[in-house]
Amino acid sequence: MYKMSEKPMITAEQIQKRVSELATEIAKSFEFDVILSALTGAYMFTSDLSRALANTKHRIAFIKASSYGSGMESSGKLKVSGMEHLDLKGKKVLLVDDILDTGNTMCTLVSVLKESGVSDVRTCVLMNKEERRTVDFHADFVGFEIKNEFVVGYGLDFNEDYRTLPEVWTLIEA
Repeated sequence: MYKMSEKPMITAEQIQKRVSELATEIAKSFEFDVILSALTGAYMFTSDLSRALANTKHRIAFIKASSYGSGMESSGKLKVSGMEHLDLKGKKVLLVDDILDTGNTMCTLVSVLKESGVSDVRTCVLMNKEERRTVDFHADFVGFEIKNEFVVGYGLDFNEDYRTLPEVWTLIEA
């Protein structure tokens, strides 16, 4: 049995302010063709970020990348779907995900993109858990540095619950 923390780890206002700042950082330093969003956790972040980048010309595409299943720990096995429908050869891609944890998902996705022939790929994550990293991988753009806690809300779930919360909360054992 789990419950949400007493107050949000990151408020909706903090998220929106940081998304705006990230959009400015990205627009100044990386001219890209495609925002590629890793579903499902990054859907809210991608939506807000793409609107904040409205003055840049780009397409949006989605892939499904999952290693969690129904638990709180990564299975270590990444399942990727949706790449087979994308032609990214020669494109500059901004890869967006909700959280950079062990680094395995992003490291694998970047490798897959490079193998598909993208001309450049940069990564953007809403949250970074540096202490959980098991591979040498660092995102190009990071919204928030967070502690090693299980978080939900703003697209992130636990057993498909909590995704629609506008803030990020810590989930703790009850």
